[in-house]
Amino acid sequence: MTEKVIVSNKGLVRADFNFWVGKYMDKFYDGLEQKKIVGNKCSKCGDVFCPPRSVCGKCNENLPLDQNWVDLPESGTLQNYTITPYKVTDRRTRKVKDPQLIAMVQIDGSNTAIVNRLLNITPDEIKIGMKVKVDWSEKTTGAPSDINGFVKV
Repeated sequence: MTEKVIVSNKGLVRADFNFWVGKYMDKFYDGLEQKKIVGNKCSKCGDVFCPPRSVCGKCNENLPLDQNWVDLPESGTLQNYTITPYKVTDRRTRKVKDPQLIAMVQIDGSNTAIVNRLLNITPDEIKIGMKVKVDWSEKTTGAPSDINGFVKV
């Protein structure tokens, strides 16, 4: 019988990588770089998706990449939220000084919600159904971080 040797090392491994989010999200991030919110619309049922997707979740229709793109406003409605003492964008779990408010916001004119932070809002001010708007990064690069979060209207 052959003996197996197992080597174990403890420590952090840095893994720099690039990844591709797909053609539909590429179009979404291109919009963010121009400080625009875009979604795509199902030609069969009329639902609008933000972020965009390739298949309608309601009627299972394939959504063509070259058709039915919709410019959406920077405003939306708070659908749900949570308060967390942890960074949600960090690969490692780390507590933050002040808890973060993470929200699901349905952009006006869309049928789906996006997730991002609530900014400049205290927990006692939060109400499901309240109107919010995008707070843009000063310099946009076509990345999720182009949206700092949402602020109350």
